[in-house]
Amino acid sequence: MTGSDSAILALYPGCLILQRMPGYELAARSVLRAVGIQVELVQEPLCCGAPIAESFTEDWVYLSAYNLARVRAMGRDTVLTLCGSCTNALTRARLALQDKEVREEAARRLAPLGLEVADDVEPKHLVRLLSEREDELRTQLVRPLDIRVAITNPCQAFRPSDVMQFDDGMEPQSMRRLIELTGAEIVPYGGEDECCGATLFLADPRLSLAAGRRKLEATREAEVLVHSCGNCHLLLRHLQHRMFADDPELRARARKRALFLPQLVGLSMGLAEAELGLREG
Repeated sequence: MTGSDSAILALYPGCLILQRMPGYELAARSVLRAVGIQVELVQEPLCCGAPIAESFTEDWVYLSAYNLARVRAMGRDTVLTLCGSCTNALTRARLALQDKEVREEAARRLAPLGLEVADDVEPKHLVRLLSEREDELRTQLVRPLDIRVAITNPCQAFRPSDVMQFDDGMEPQSMRRLIELTGAEIVPYGGEDECCGATLFLADPRLSLAAGRRKLEATREAEVLVHSCGNCHLLLRHLQHRMFADDPELRARARKRALFLPQLVGLSMGLAEAELGLREG
């Protein structure tokens, strides 16, 4: 794509963010706009298939193949994602479509919808996109942040490395570098690269909440948690109360404010809180 179209990307926010975390999408749009990128929502999207459909049928791949086809129908060859699971599912589907049988079956299912197989559409998580625009982003940061933060990397946006092909899958540094640009102090706690436990909640809520609690207890020195995945935010922010249900006093001490990466970056840009989904109006 050339001309003005090169600065327009398809956006697939994913079910969770679209329905429960509109502030994440709003902040992402605001930050991207500041570096010259516009986004258009993928129309009539389906769930990416992960992890629910993938847990019981191999046909999940055709859900993601449909979403990729929708992106191609928009005339775009890159789709921006905000969720680690969505990024992973769309990327694996793209690779699966290289298989002749999978491709033919996808074509059969898509044909009645007027869509074609799109194995050339590249999914990019927001962390990757901002990392690729790091120089442009740096020029927009006008307000150094005096804040201590603890990060949780969106593990599925990086792993497995041979599939995602972005950063070091086991010790990714891209999100850390972006946060450091804002002036915020990153508090190390040893669990930055561990699974947050959110996906486990579907199979074993007890184990999931235990994993989240361990993270929160380890991040006591930080003032704010920073996420770039809806699953992480759901567990580590919205379910904090359940992790410490047996100890209200500890719950009060461990409770943390949580921001999405583009909200933190947007604050450093000097953007209004309303533009970042932090305040109504």
